[in-house]
Amino acid sequence: MDRKRLLLGATLVGGALLWSEWTLWRASREDYPAPAPHVDTDADEAIIVLGYPSRRGDRPGLIQRYRVRVAVRSRDPRAGRSVLIFTGGNPRRHHARRSEAAVMADYAVDVFGVDPADILLEEKANNTWENIELSLPLAEPFPVVKIASNTSHARRGRRYLRKQAPEIADRLRPTRDHRPGELLWLKPIIALYRR
Repeated sequence: MDRKRLLLGATLVGGALLWSEWTLWRASREDYPAPAPHVDTDADEAIIVLGYPSRRGDRPGLIQRYRVRVAVRSRDPRAGRSVLIFTGGNPRRHHARRSEAAVMADYAVDVFGVDPADILLEEKANNTWENIELSLPLAEPFPVVKIASNTSHARRGRRYLRKQAPEIADRLRPTRDHRPGELLWLKPIIALYRR
């Protein structure tokens, strides 16, 4: 009896993990222009990094660190200029003194060696809609725009961008927000969060 329960439990867990991998893989490929208009490979790009509340003491939490990692690995080495637009205000949580954007930007510089000259900050947004809305003026001059976050959240950001600025949404290009096995145990939760 115990072996049957163990086998059933393993089957359910394995099924949930496979379902979440497939769901998030699919979400990582949705809401892009089709067919994508031609853009020169050396075109400048802006990567909007969606905010998330910092940990107590203005320290980057797991989600913030993950979003920065996605943004950094999504930079195209062939791009003429690749800027990261960190967005998020929300210093009210945990009595934070610094914006979400500033905390993530410092993490990008300190851990990944991003040049501060390649960073722009948007520090007033309090939700995903505002992350996109308030970042658009910074992203507007760039022929390539990307949105970095966890897969489901980035997809929502792309949908918001399409509603707010369809002419800029046509410049959207994929980020590397989905990697098989990455954040494996969180993926079922992230997949369920999909909207």
